[in-house]
Amino acid sequence: MPTNNLLSIIQKLVKRGYNADPDVVQFIDKSQNPDETINFLITDMGSEVFTFTMADILGNYGSLSNLDSCLQKQISSASEKPSFEPSISIENDVTGNSTGSGKYTDFVSIFRNRLDRISLILKPRITPSPLNSIKKTSGSVSVVGLVSDIQKTSAGHFLIELEDVSGTFPILINNNSEPFSNADELLLDEVIGIKGTLSNDSEMLFAEKLYFPDVPSNFKPLSADSHVQAALISDIHVGSKNFKSNLWTDFTTWLSTPEAELIEYVLIAGDLVEGVGVYPGQDADLEIINIYEQYRAFNERLKEIPDSISVVMIPGNHDAVRLAEPQPAFNDEIRKILSSQNTHFTSNPSTVTIEGVPILMYHGVSLDEIITELPSEKVSYESPHTAMAQLLKKRHLAPQFGSRTRLAPELRDYLVIGKIPSVFHSGHVHKFSCGKYNNVLLVNSGCWQAQTDFQKRVNIIPDVGYVPILDLDTLNLTIRHFT
Repeated sequence: MPTNNLLSIIQKLVKRGYNADPDVVQFIDKSQNPDETINFLITDMGSEVFTFTMADILGNYGSLSNLDSCLQKQISSASEKPSFEPSISIENDVTGNSTGSGKYTDFVSIFRNRLDRISLILKPRITPSPLNSIKKTSGSVSVVGLVSDIQKTSAGHFLIELEDVSGTFPILINNNSEPFSNADELLLDEVIGIKGTLSNDSEMLFAEKLYFPDVPSNFKPLSADSHVQAALISDIHVGSKNFKSNLWTDFTTWLSTPEAELIEYVLIAGDLVEGVGVYPGQDADLEIINIYEQYRAFNERLKEIPDSISVVMIPGNHDAVRLAEPQPAFNDEIRKILSSQNTHFTSNPSTVTIEGVPILMYHGVSLDEIITELPSEKVSYESPHTAMAQLLKKRHLAPQFGSRTRLAPELRDYLVIGKIPSVFHSGHVHKFSCGKYNNVLLVNSGCWQAQTDFQKRVNIIPDVGYVPILDLDTLNLTIRHFT
């Protein structure tokens, strides 16, 4: 019976799609560095060989001494590779900075902060008048405010109410006007600009232009100077009976192969574990019922990622943090459990800049609301990046307050998208999707959990085992699918 070392070598070969004769397995085991020997043989023997034999190997080199000489050069070259120094900075992290107490004044503060900051984004395109002053004027005016009411009239027009710190004002978007085509994208509590003409009695504004804060169409994303890659994943759900551990192991094993040698970062957009009490009947789906044991099991999976790779993670709605967004990073107790090397913790959301490339990480709970509220021809669960584009257009990650997405009142609105990212990375909906919006790369990463009974009831078919690989210098995306 093969020893544990020999079994391990056989398993590593099989996972990468190869077999080997017993004498080759023995040769690998006796080599100075078995992992590098496997890499050498796979690279050297070519893609047409699937079973390694000593006869084939010696046919290439003539003798064992020549083979050993080439192998030593390969191992020496690998050891001389300069060590990589990761470059990571984090912005917009609420961890340790939460100020909300739930008082009325906190709610006032967060909306004023939202209005002030998004008004500044709109300022280059529109010069607004205070809402309480326009009744004293006539003709053409411009305004900026929070959408406090949306109605559709019997004639098919949109009647909205805008609010700023001075008051409120009604605005009619006529069904034959230019802004009408985008009026069905409006949500309560988002900040917009309107240019239009006042009615004769100055009691209503007829909209002629609708301004979303948006990302400029000529936006130029920042990229890295060196050819480095990052894997963007989400929704691991360790602790669930439906966690696909075999696919995860395939992924982490692949990270040690030459094909993945440029990957220096793994970014995880929340839901590391399945959690407890997240949805009705969840107990039946749990493999591990204790939340801390779930994180210990996740840590064992985290250890499978090579130590040289930096891992950045944010929480999601299944994780052991508050549900209200922004969600602080994991507390000290969970951080101690997640003891693997090169781990970095930050809040949901955060902007994580790696190698000079700003990546907006947001778990994505508000995507449910966007997809439910907006027209199906504009957003969908099958293409969640379309909903992510809407969040960029609104320059806010959860515009509608008090509905499906729980929001924490803070002095500062951490969900405003102030700095435009090069990449917007999200998850939550368990569907893989990617695209671009005004040159910003949008990535929703899918998941590592097979369909649960709850997902069957709500007709969600998850995309499992997808790993988007981001080239940080070109911002090109390639997809690795583990099945």
